Amino acid sequence: MVLLVHEGFEFKNILSGGYIIKEDEPDIISEVKMANGSIRRNYGDMPKTSIKVKFGKLNKDTYKEYMSHFSKNEDIYSYFSLKEQKMKSKKFFVIFPEISVESICQKHRYDEFEIELQQCGED
Repeated sequence: MVLLVHEGFEFKNILSGGYIIKEDEPDIISEVKMANGSIRRNYGDMPKTSIKVKFGKLNKDTYKEYMSHFSKNEDIYSYFSLKEQKMKSKKFFVIFPEISVESICQKHRYDEFEIELQQCGED
């Protein structure tokens, strides 16, 4: 099953349990704690989607290919909607990961890393 696509490229090497999606989360514009301890929130008009994808160990070439698809600060990605059980496309901000290197001998090996996508703009 394909979970994430960018410009026709299907991402693989997604770890088991490494696809976390929050759909139609309210867009909280501001939050104020009142004197009595209650909290008041102001919400935006559009609910947001956020996705965290954790990839497994990758070699140098696969890593470079994956990172080329996350090279822009914001871009359009297609993702599998658990809520609607179909692929959908939206524009997302890309939150870049911290990456640890497992090995730099002959064949570079990169440990698992996580990319976070936060919806920006409208559907």
